[in-house]
Amino acid sequence: MGRAGGAAQLLEMLERGEAAPQGADAGGRVPAPRRPQHRLEATGTGVDADVDAVVLPVGEPAAVVGPAATLVLSRDDLLTTPRQEAEPGRPEAPGPTRGQRVRVLALVAAAGLVAAAWSGASFRLADRVPEGTTVAGVAIGGLDRDDAVQLLARTLEPRLETPLQVRLDAPTQQTRTTTVDPGVADLHLDAAATVSRAIGPAGLPTTLWHQLQGRGAVDPVLEGSEADLAAALDRAAVALDVPAVEGSVSFASGQPVAVAPVPGTVMDRTAATELVRRAWLAAPGEPGGERPLLLPSRTTQPQASADAVDTALQTQARPAASAPLTVVVGDRTVVLPPAQVLPALSFAQDGASLRLHVDGGALSDAVAAADPATRASAQDARLDTSGAAPVVVPAVAGSEPDPQSLAHAAATALVASGDARTARVSTRSVTPALTTEALTSMGISALLGQVVSPLTQDPARTQDVTAAARALDGAVLAAGEPFDVGARMGSPSAEAGWVPATVVVDGRATTTLAAGTTQVASAVHAAAYAAGLQVDARTAPATWNPRDPVGLDAVVGSGTPLVLTEATAKGAVLRTEVVDGALRVQVWGTGDRQVTLTASAPSDPRPATQLSDPSPQCVAQPGQDGFTTTVTRTTAPKAPSSTGDAEPVTDELTTTYAPRTAVTCTGPGGGAPTGVPLALD
Repeated sequence: MGRAGGAAQLLEMLERGEAAPQGADAGGRVPAPRRPQHRLEATGTGVDADVDAVVLPVGEPAAVVGPAATLVLSRDDLLTTPRQEAEPGRPEAPGPTRGQRVRVLALVAAAGLVAAAWSGASFRLADRVPEGTTVAGVAIGGLDRDDAVQLLARTLEPRLETPLQVRLDAPTQQTRTTTVDPGVADLHLDAAATVSRAIGPAGLPTTLWHQLQGRGAVDPVLEGSEADLAAALDRAAVALDVPAVEGSVSFASGQPVAVAPVPGTVMDRTAATELVRRAWLAAPGEPGGERPLLLPSRTTQPQASADAVDTALQTQARPAASAPLTVVVGDRTVVLPPAQVLPALSFAQDGASLRLHVDGGALSDAVAAADPATRASAQDARLDTSGAAPVVVPAVAGSEPDPQSLAHAAATALVASGDARTARVSTRSVTPALTTEALTSMGISALLGQVVSPLTQDPARTQDVTAAARALDGAVLAAGEPFDVGARMGSPSAEAGWVPATVVVDGRATTTLAAGTTQVASAVHAAAYAAGLQVDARTAPATWNPRDPVGLDAVVGSGTPLVLTEATAKGAVLRTEVVDGALRVQVWGTGDRQVTLTASAPSDPRPATQLSDPSPQCVAQPGQDGFTTTVTRTTAPKAPSSTGDAEPVTDELTTTYAPRTAVTCTGPGGGAPTGVPLALD
């Protein structure tokens, strides 16, 4: 009956002038693998039949419709339900009427037509983007898949390479803006996945609905590491976040003053991460398209409340400033007024409260300033070179109030009253920076290099040279470690013993606090070069001063470092002193080398120009020709080396000097204002 039903259907189609379904065989069936079978019963015949699913052509291409949607019967066959045997004593239930059967067949046929139309439409629209679709403001509606992918990649990828301007969405942060670095965020557009999202999964009702009715904005699909994006936002947060300000108590004015806590505003990292992903590609006018992009923020609260600050003020700060503090160190008793104690006090967070903190080191300095006998400074080991051979003078350990003990005792005493405001502290030993053992182990035995440079008659300049020499004297050049002369010398200051002195610059008297530094640097460099030390950095003066060793002079200061290294295994010691109106610089070491210096004759001479200056401010200045010279150094070991690398080493140092103009004062009043000849530096 199944085959007969299929043939009958084919016959009806031919009678109506319809073409047979594509692929139908001689029996009228369309081949289909594993086609479901349906049970039919023809009324009046009592004969069962199996009917296959068929193919209904609906437009192009034909859609395969399952048997659940369409059944085709032969001619007068009617669909019935299986017969039920009547129970004994009960009449047999009446079957469906002809009208009911016709309506069932109509519904089944209509469903088949809808399914076929559905499948055909889905197939035809499977690779087309629904009309009206946009991604980050880029219209891709109506394009096929490949064109849409190319358009998105071409248009949106450059946006991801542009820094994203952002600020926090908080009233107090409106003036703080920054950018999120695309190189750090490392986000990339997946254009193919974005287009697939816009088209939708095949076969779903929503997909066909969008194809027929159109679609609006679709979010882009971005790829990237969460860690990279978090790192980019962390960098941006540095410029945007305003952390909470913890409350405290300040003693800056000499009296305790409460500092109120202030809430902070910081980036909400989790919410900001999601927003940046959505909004980086957004076009102006779209959600997230505003620039700067407003990032979510959150408020952070200080640990200690205003009440906690007030409690610290009343119970700790004011008692601490109310009376002097007595400090007992051994057999010494020191009474410090509040003005000397308060600079060592501050407050530290202790959970939700504030705790008085005492800087033991600063308070120890205050105690020593009030009574120097409470502290004995440590004395480094030093090299005495006054005799025939260098002698190590032993180091001396120092002592001072133990900072930790002082801080603990003072914190307790400061909030007490009466006799309880006494801090009794122990002392600790202070080890010298250069111990006797360390200096002795260097084996210093010989003078390696020496320069003696005469000073001027200007006492102020001589005092500055003495201050520089004092800072450098006794410096240890550890084996293989660079020694920065300027860093050791320090910045000229009144605290270090420097005073203003007058020097001549371009025929004018000029006051400086760094007079004589070039003379000191030149003497140190020349002695070190003669001692065979390695010169890592050196800048020569612009012009030569006959006071300094030719070709071996140097300047020192900001941007012009003088750096030396003793490359041997033992190291060296630098001695710098002002003796008998001259600066003497010595380099002492192990005496394991022999150094020879040879200076070339001046070459490439450039005569000095002459200048007559009628100005009353004129100061006469000697001229100096410019020239070039080379100093050749040969360094050889005094004893043969066991490793066989005892060959002499030769190196050269070439210096070119510019000419210095000779200034002659021709007007009245010219000359040195101090009454003594002035130096050029």
